[in-house]
Amino acid sequence: MEFIRLRGIGVSPGIAMGESFLTVPSSLAICKETIPVSQIDKEIERLKAAIQKTEKELLEIKEKIKIIAGEEQAILLEAHLLILRDRSLLSGLEKIIRQDKVKAEWALEEINRKYRGIFESINDEYFRQRQADIFDVLMRIQRNLKPETSKRRDQPSDRKVILVAHDLLPSEAASRFSRGNVIGVALDMGGPTSHTAILARSLDIPAVVGLHNITAQVRNGDFLIVDGTDGEVLINPPQAIRKEFQSKKEKYDKYRLELRKIARQPSVTLDGVAFKPLANIELPEEVSVAFSLGAEGIGLFRSEFIYLQRQSLPTEEEHFEIYSKLARRCYPRPVYIRTLDIGGEKSYSQFNLGAEPNPALGLRAIRFSLKNPEIFRLQLRAILRASGQGNVRLLFPMITEIEEILLIKELLAEVKSELRRQRVRFDENIPLGIMIEVPAAAAITEFLAKEVNFISIGTNDLIQYFLAVDRSNESVAYLYKPLHPSVLRLIKQVIDQANEAGREVGVCGEMAADPLSALILLGFGLRIFSMNPIFIPRIKKALRSVELKTVKEAAEEILKLKTSQDIEEYFIERVISRHPQAFLTTQLT
Repeated sequence: MEFIRLRGIGVSPGIAMGESFLTVPSSLAICKETIPVSQIDKEIERLKAAIQKTEKELLEIKEKIKIIAGEEQAILLEAHLLILRDRSLLSGLEKIIRQDKVKAEWALEEINRKYRGIFESINDEYFRQRQADIFDVLMRIQRNLKPETSKRRDQPSDRKVILVAHDLLPSEAASRFSRGNVIGVALDMGGPTSHTAILARSLDIPAVVGLHNITAQVRNGDFLIVDGTDGEVLINPPQAIRKEFQSKKEKYDKYRLELRKIARQPSVTLDGVAFKPLANIELPEEVSVAFSLGAEGIGLFRSEFIYLQRQSLPTEEEHFEIYSKLARRCYPRPVYIRTLDIGGEKSYSQFNLGAEPNPALGLRAIRFSLKNPEIFRLQLRAILRASGQGNVRLLFPMITEIEEILLIKELLAEVKSELRRQRVRFDENIPLGIMIEVPAAAAITEFLAKEVNFISIGTNDLIQYFLAVDRSNESVAYLYKPLHPSVLRLIKQVIDQANEAGREVGVCGEMAADPLSALILLGFGLRIFSMNPIFIPRIKKALRSVELKTVKEAAEEILKLKTSQDIEEYFIERVISRHPQAFLTTQLT
């Protein structure tokens, strides 16, 4: 058996060693089949029965995940249930069946094609991965249109296996993982923000995705090593390499236990300087898992997911129900709700947004909200109504100038007046904050800071705009460098000016989740770090392993260096000489 070594993307750290098990890829591709008018009502009843059966299946999978991993891990199935229960999904499918006189399978294909077109135009990897959730639901409905005897039966026995697949839908992953015999995952496709990757991380199942053609190179029963830490998969390695990875696995398992302990420890540096790790989430159900991983609040709630999981516009009551649930679950910890971040590459069917020649620089985020005041007012009313406990913060994305803040305040004052007249209780002093994502805003932080209560630096977009680099474009992605000297100088300026104005300042981009970047930001004077909850323990470990004095001195020196490589090498060498434990996280994760 030939030894093959493949590189991919490590999305769930750790090492798994064992036999491979290949799965059959999922597909909705079918032929268009018409039906007579007399069969339309019967076909719709068939569709409704399949939807009911799908809901039952998803609830059963959710319960299994809850048993093996706790309630907080089962929340990934909530997104699918929300999609399935969206009335507009059924009405859209019914409309296609009636108008085109087709079978339900073709209606599902048409709906999937519509959503695929929308999501393929999105540059943001996190949002693009959400297409898998919709496809997942449609796929399950299609399977449940078939008789039991024709359904796939490719489940392994109860032996421990490494799952190998072209791709793995979220509910499929949950169903297979709930059996307890999947010890590793290797996929041709996928990314770090997919729900399958999130679930694998939550269940401590090492996973590597983006392997392109592993399904063509592996047979059932091959011996695999999945290194989710370094993003490698080894097929049929020799004994010497197996022994080497067994030792590496033992070290990582010990380190992972240490991280779990750190999640419960105080967020302070060696010399007693406090910092605050917060979580970026999309569903209220994610709050409990965020807190179990050490989050001290929700630093970013992506409200656009309320729109993403449905075809129709959500009502004020639907907004309010989600925000109030979020506020209750977080209390007394703070929750920062970002208003609708839509437009540009995030185009949703409810808004009928026209094509733009340069969407990244077009009508998006706060620009869209201010151009559509009724949609904006509805969201502001719901957030204010949910703010009564005093732990809700309002966060506005993609601010460019002071005039936008003044317009927001004017609209907010009108909404507050309405609620007072209606005798609706809300937080009169709800804190207002802005995202610094546009270089123009970064350049006038000292002025913007005087108009708001807090500032959140969205490093992902800020770096892309500042360096003129689309990080999803493989041809230029090498230029996307968070440690570029100009980027660090810009971020340092924003932090300094916010601190001088006495305003709270944090980072909610990917730099907050990278140990090296987080240590540099700590040295720059940052104390609030908001990230995907799964990364909080490793950031706490890194920041708890240093003295502020050390990283502050090193951070000041790197501003004199000319290249990102020089900056990285100097900072690591300077810090590790004093605090050797600080970068253990980067070596293992």
